[in-house]
Amino acid sequence: MTPGRALSQVELDESRPSERAVAYAALVCPVCGADVATSALERFRRFSLYECPACSLHFWDPLDMPGLDWYELTYQERDSRDLPLEPGHRYFLAAPPHTSGRRLLDVGCGVGNFLAVAARSGYSVTGIEMNRNAARIARQRLGLDTVFSLDLDHFAAAHPAAQFDVVTFFEVLEHQSHPREFLQCVRRLIAPSGFVALSVPNRDRWRKAQEVVDCPPNHLTRWNAAALKTFLSFNGFEVLSVREEPLGLRRAVEVLGSATQTGLAVAVAGEEAPTGADLAAMTPAQAEATLLRYLSSSRHRWAGRLVRAKQAALYPAALLLLPLLRHRGHRGLYLYCLARRSDS
Repeated sequence: MTPGRALSQVELDESRPSERAVAYAALVCPVCGADVATSALERFRRFSLYECPACSLHFWDPLDMPGLDWYELTYQERDSRDLPLEPGHRYFLAAPPHTSGRRLLDVGCGVGNFLAVAARSGYSVTGIEMNRNAARIARQRLGLDTVFSLDLDHFAAAHPAAQFDVVTFFEVLEHQSHPREFLQCVRRLIAPSGFVALSVPNRDRWRKAQEVVDCPPNHLTRWNAAALKTFLSFNGFEVLSVREEPLGLRRAVEVLGSATQTGLAVAVAGEEAPTGADLAAMTPAQAEATLLRYLSSSRHRWAGRLVRAKQAALYPAALLLLPLLRHRGHRGLYLYCLARRSDS
């Protein structure tokens, strides 16, 4: 069943023969295909967030995945920096699954920082990254000549016989408009009894009021441990472990900062920063010009310094509060999962 809205029809009331049948739109879960008839949990611009009553997935409607130009523009500043390993990367490298061939495919490998470490750890690595700028950096800066500028479907079509012992996708699943089809394609690339390792933002984390980066068109779905386990189990995987990142000092500072907003940074910048939704509504040329104008503004740079100064001032308070916040059950940002392909 295709995710999104499926047309149904209200039956005619025989006691009111003049009433015509009315077509209405019923939401369908993009993971399990169940009908979703609940009210929206949250709204952001033209998007509404819903929870599936069958599998507990949170998903946005409409499920519109942006084009390649949007990703390359939105992530260009991040891709220009040397990035640290993400928590999901570190969890995997600290306790890797036992495999024979150690062939690893990383989907959405970005600039290749994880692949480089995995290669030094003995893996034969391949990466795919549809952001051409990031893939080029992985090849040129890190010497990863097996990184391809392709999405998953095109890679699988171009390499029909490819098999990997481990397929990883860190911070990728939440971007997919068709998560079930995405995972099925991943499964076809895994050797029998092979593994998947992945991470997603944990929707049960300690949250700010509304995190724009966790809204469309950037993130299209939201996951917690229960939804992720159900999703993997129903699609032919045995879940081996799920880890919720503990609340860290940096995350505590971010949330405390969002709770004490004064509007001063926006006043200094002279305008709100353009969101991903703003950029997606523009032509590529308009979006690039808008982002360049904002990032090159001296007022924006001063606003950034102000935000960083405020965060620095919050670190002592966050350090004191961190044990209490953890005791009260507040979690960190990421959710990590390791699962084995089930062939029974």
